[in-house]
Amino acid sequence: MWHRLISGRATPLGVKSMMRFVLFRMVCLLASLSAFAVPHHVGNRSLDTVRLKFAAFDRHDVATIRSLYAHDAVLHSPDHSRLTGNGPIAETYRGLFVMIPDAKDVITSLDVSGNKVFSQYILTGHFQGAAGKPIKVSIMSVYTIRNNHIVLDDTY
Repeated sequence: MWHRLISGRATPLGVKSMMRFVLFRMVCLLASLSAFAVPHHVGNRSLDTVRLKFAAFDRHDVATIRSLYAHDAVLHSPDHSRLTGNGPIAETYRGLFVMIPDAKDVITSLDVSGNKVFSQYILTGHFQGAAGKPIKVSIMSVYTIRNNHIVLDDTY
């Protein structure tokens, strides 16, 4: 059938059959790919969790930050090659808020793919005792979310 279509000797019925076949194959391919797709609402919940974390950060709300990380969450950052547990992770935030009492995050980009949230933001504030010297640090974090909790935080 293909050789007749390519050579230009296909009958109109052959072309219609071929078109139906191609259309059928495309529908099958799309159906099979949708089986692997992550539901859209999963990404939205992941994004909501990360937005709650940023809001808690800006309020310096360590208790909420702790509740948003899973009890066995892992943080990788320049300061910690591997920090495990929502308690120790929350304490790092508490220490940061002592060092930078006016710390805020300005989100510049927030993207989601399934249960991963990719964020770029700028940490702003002043180190304690250096009110005349503002800081601005560009940061990127990749959060992995499960059951509305951060289970992995890779921060660079």
